[in-house]
Amino acid sequence: MTDFYDAPQNYLARALGDGLAEISGAGRSERIHYAAAEHSERWGDPEERVRAALWAELIYKYEYPPERIAFEVTLPDRTPTRYADLVIYADDARKDPYFVFECKRPDLSDAEFDQAVEQAVGNRNLLGAKYCGAVGGLTRRLLRFDRFPPGERELNRMADIPARYDQPPEWRFYKGESAAGMGRDLAGVSREELRAAIRKCHQTLWEGGRRSAIAAFGEFSKLVFVKHRDEKNPDRPNGQPYAFQNRDGETAAGLAVRINGLYDAEQALEPEVFTDRINVAPPILKQCVEHLEGISLDRTELDTKGVAFEEFMGSFFKGDFGQYFTPRELIAFCVAVLDPKRTDLILDPACGSGGFLLYTLDHVRRQADLTQTPGSIAHFQYWHEFAEKNLFGLEINDELARVAKMNMIIHDDGHTNIIGHDALDFADSIRADHPGIVPGRFDLVLTNPPFGAAIKRVERGDGYLEQFRLMRYLGKDYPLHTEMTGGGDETDTRLTPKSFRPRASIKTEIAFLERIHTFLKPGVGRAAVVLPDGILTNSSLAGVRHWLLAHFQLLAVASLPQFAFSHYDAGVKASIVFLRRLADGETVPEDTPIFMALADNIGYDATGRKTFVITPEQETPGVSKLERHSCDLFDYRVTYEWSRTANEGRGDWSEQRREVIPGTGLVGQWEAFRHGYQIDDSANLERSIVRLGGLDGFVLEALGVNPNPPQNSAFKVLTKDVRGFRFDPDSHSLRFKTIRANIEQGNYPAKRIKDICDVIKSGFAAGREVQAFGYEHGIPHIRPLNLDVFGQISLDGTKFVPNERADSDDILLMGEVLFNNTNSTEMVGKSAVFDMDQICACSNHITRLHVRSDVNPDYLAAVLNALRRIGYLGLLSTNFNN
Repeated sequence: MTDFYDAPQNYLARALGDGLAEISGAGRSERIHYAAAEHSERWGDPEERVRAALWAELIYKYEYPPERIAFEVTLPDRTPTRYADLVIYADDARKDPYFVFECKRPDLSDAEFDQAVEQAVGNRNLLGAKYCGAVGGLTRRLLRFDRFPPGERELNRMADIPARYDQPPEWRFYKGESAAGMGRDLAGVSREELRAAIRKCHQTLWEGGRRSAIAAFGEFSKLVFVKHRDEKNPDRPNGQPYAFQNRDGETAAGLAVRINGLYDAEQALEPEVFTDRINVAPPILKQCVEHLEGISLDRTELDTKGVAFEEFMGSFFKGDFGQYFTPRELIAFCVAVLDPKRTDLILDPACGSGGFLLYTLDHVRRQADLTQTPGSIAHFQYWHEFAEKNLFGLEINDELARVAKMNMIIHDDGHTNIIGHDALDFADSIRADHPGIVPGRFDLVLTNPPFGAAIKRVERGDGYLEQFRLMRYLGKDYPLHTEMTGGGDETDTRLTPKSFRPRASIKTEIAFLERIHTFLKPGVGRAAVVLPDGILTNSSLAGVRHWLLAHFQLLAVASLPQFAFSHYDAGVKASIVFLRRLADGETVPEDTPIFMALADNIGYDATGRKTFVITPEQETPGVSKLERHSCDLFDYRVTYEWSRTANEGRGDWSEQRREVIPGTGLVGQWEAFRHGYQIDDSANLERSIVRLGGLDGFVLEALGVNPNPPQNSAFKVLTKDVRGFRFDPDSHSLRFKTIRANIEQGNYPAKRIKDICDVIKSGFAAGREVQAFGYEHGIPHIRPLNLDVFGQISLDGTKFVPNERADSDDILLMGEVLFNNTNSTEMVGKSAVFDMDQICACSNHITRLHVRSDVNPDYLAAVLNALRRIGYLGLLSTNFNN
């Protein structure tokens, strides 16, 4: 690491320590006083923070006398409101302006920064100085006019500020301070500075929408790759300049030639990292170098880089790219449960931006902290060999594969074994791309495969779907009579044409289950996989669950709340399933326990807002603090340092590091379960239950149903309990069992819905193309939104269908119970009795229950609504549908 005083943000600390400046007051009244200049300003202004840092750097790095640096210099153009922010004079009398600066806040856009440059040029013209520049955080542009005309903006660019009125240097940054002088080597930066540079660079590459956001990130990845390798070049002697920076007087085209040359050389050494050229115009490339050249990626702390890039990636992947991003709390939970070791071979076959691999690397790095001396060669080798040789990733999207590689490079490598390839392709094709990714090789697979997409035979060609034996287990005709040997190897399928019909497609998440099995080591390989709850609950996928139990030991299932992926525009209810591949000939005893868990507070809510319960542990005001952040999954230990550059320059706590505390939350419950200890299955899960009153409370009390039964957060079930049944924790939970027992053993005999109805049928779908407008041309088509939670029907905002669209059987009958069969687990079961003197039909999202003559429909609707209100119908539903 560089010395404390070498980092540009610390020159100001020296100035404050030496009494050249003083900060006084607090809050909005806080001010900085520059003693030598006899000038005072409000310290909360972000631009003032930038100016103060530059002022101190001019004194300590460039050795200009503080008495010759002036603030707010009036310009001689008869406009009293115009000032130059900072001026260096060539004389003690401050009559001869030498260098003029314009200081701006760090988060300036490129267009705003260009305006700041022109403002600096204009001020220089009025003052008659040789040099001028604009500074916005780490981004700076310097121009000389001692031998260039006033209109020049490219050939007169300077690499750095001259020291002590000397000639402008050829370069700004040199390797090794001993040969180049104090402060001329690259220095590590804070999280806020790094985050600002990343955002500015990405915005520059995005070019206002000319390039897609993900394509811009791909180009950014290439530049970060080049910069990182340039910093770590072992052949560069001390005292020599870095190549990834602007040179004095260099044109954009000249800089582009050098940067592209660096990239081409690195690409030749590792052609699998990036397969195409840098596709950035020279002027844009020059701006990106301006944003990045002052940062040392190598010297910036790993945790600082991790937090900064993670925050940016999190915001970047929201919206259009949400399907490629797994929330980090869920990744940390999976890694903590599987507890990877440095000898394990790890694979993510749908690695996206590389989150699972990065957290696994960080987990092993923390293990190194416990066994090796941090900073030692042994410590480095412990985790770096793991990164290079044990982490593997597949990603079908080539641009995302580049993002993952860049992410690994930023975190000190581990990119070599990430390839852009479809994990569902033929095994021989994957092996041809990377010989190390072969069946039966991996100790651990951690992944969040894509949901919902269908792999179609017509798109993939002959033989592609046939490689998946799970094709035989889809639908109602899956081969339950298939004879198995241990480990799921089929010896006699006995399939007849009637029992097995070739299918035209398979869902991606189902195909991934089989591919995960293929990659894992027989007998020992374990997996953590995020799955939509439909696989765990739907009766139509019972065959998939049958296949899973024949090929895996089901270790654990953790149910996630409905909103777990909603702020990444993915609203599918999901769970995390932990599996172990069975050895050949192995079967799982029926009394083998399975860990089940339910999580409500997973560290964030539906909007992405953090929901951790925060407990302060220790704090040194203005220096550092330590907090414990708790959620249902685990507790984090979070370390902060005070940063004067955070919060737009107003100062704030800057997160430096967070790590999962072993033995906490569901991770701790799992550890107890795994070691055979008693898990705390009496611990209640706090769920917000709607306060019941009126009719709902009366109905439940009369039935003998507890409206607020206990719910355990972690419990165990036996393998025999899930065989032929659902895998989701909700259906095995204490809450579900209690309500069901109340119903079956309550004050009145329990009946199945089908036994009290003459007819059960759904409505019909009607898209925009078959809708009418108003009563004159159609009839109301009742949809779930027309039913409220109190059992009332409203036609406000209803859609209409043409009269001829509804057959006589489609017309709702007086006294029918309308049951909402879809939307969400909270809304499944909204029920109302149709009692309107109006011809209506209903959508296929509503089930029509025509009760027998001896059943009161109002009573049935009241019971259904009451059971929905306490969450029972949500627990009973499968993939949102009853």
